[in-house]
Amino acid sequence: IYFMPSNKTTPRTTPLLVVSASAVAAASFFVLSFFRRKSRAISTRPSRDAVINGGYQSLIGDTPLLYLPHISSLLPNKVKIYVKMECMNPGGTGKDRAARSMILCAEEKGELPPPYNASMNANTADRAIAIPRHISNTAVNNHSNIPDDIHAAIVTALENTKTHGILIEGTSGSTGISLASLACTRGHGIIVAMPDDQSNQKKEFLEKLGCGVVVVKNCSISNPGHYVNVARRIWEWLNVERRYDDYYWTSVVKCDAGGNTSNDRKNSSPPKLIRAAFMNQFENLANVTSHYRSTGPEIYSQLDGNVDAFVMSAGTGGTLVGVGAYLKERWFESTQQKQRMTSQSPPRIILVDPPGSSLFNKIKFGVAYASQQSEQKLRRHRYDTLAEGIGLDRITANFALGCEMISWEKKAFAKRLNEASNEQNYQQ
Repeated sequence: IYFMPSNKTTPRTTPLLVVSASAVAAASFFVLSFFRRKSRAISTRPSRDAVINGGYQSLIGDTPLLYLPHISSLLPNKVKIYVKMECMNPGGTGKDRAARSMILCAEEKGELPPPYNASMNANTADRAIAIPRHISNTAVNNHSNIPDDIHAAIVTALENTKTHGILIEGTSGSTGISLASLACTRGHGIIVAMPDDQSNQKKEFLEKLGCGVVVVKNCSISNPGHYVNVARRIWEWLNVERRYDDYYWTSVVKCDAGGNTSNDRKNSSPPKLIRAAFMNQFENLANVTSHYRSTGPEIYSQLDGNVDAFVMSAGTGGTLVGVGAYLKERWFESTQQKQRMTSQSPPRIILVDPPGSSLFNKIKFGVAYASQQSEQKLRRHRYDTLAEGIGLDRITANFALGCEMISWEKKAFAKRLNEASNEQNYQQ
């Protein structure tokens, strides 16, 4: 645990501490809290990020805070510990929030088609798309040089999509489960590339959700075989090189009830129906935005703004930075700021990571480096830990936003997040 002690020693007359840590199995947040009063009602005010009504998506967010009296009794100064029960999201983790945000963002930008309307059958959906009869096709149409396992995963996604849309992601598993669950409800196909050091249960669960799964060797992000790089390459094959347009048109898409292609299309190039979107959770700022707009406000509201610290581990860094930024901003914006400045420090954001963490050195010394990364000691599995999905050896775009922030006043993070998102959209 890296915890920077406060320079202030002024005793808190009404101390409050909130610490949130990601529990690996349940993906929950631990919350430690002091109360200004002996009892406080937990608010259940709906989050501002609940933009979809009904269905799977409507169950995401607004998770409760659970008080842990026994653990609280073991700590001094009447600390109260709470856990943010993100395991009560429909996908079982807080990744549902980021998954929903990334999918909605991709649909809004046109990277994915609109969600499937159950009242439209496949043929109606096909006819609703303007299909050019003569397309100059310079793309590679065969897939003979694509590994069999990747080809099988692509075919699975193509056969399952109802919208012609395909989600592609590189993930250690939890985000993939959330994306696959949402993809099912919205009619998109999905392909997930994941490292081989994850549990078999994750892979099996993804496959049961109709996901095309590719398992690769765990290696550094600089290696082309890293699961994120493999996912990006699959996206290029589908969306840039258009290698599967012909297969999808001739083997999957049915132009009439009998499934036969009409004569006027047999000799023409296949239409470009496939719309694939690389979610890229590590660099996609829709990730941190979801927690800045939903998880952070929920915790702040549930504790009436009395938060001393937020503690969790970091994978993409989206939750840690999004929640931490919101809590700090609201503290500085509080109408009671002047009174607080004399007795209470801003909320502390605490990162918990396994030994050898590059993020520890980034926070403490400003350099993302660990001794385990030296060439003579480099191992395929750098960190020996039971925790999956943490212990990252690089700084992601989501995590970097928190590292670079100095001022938290006047919606500074919100402005910087908006600027970074616009820059990211421009580069794409």
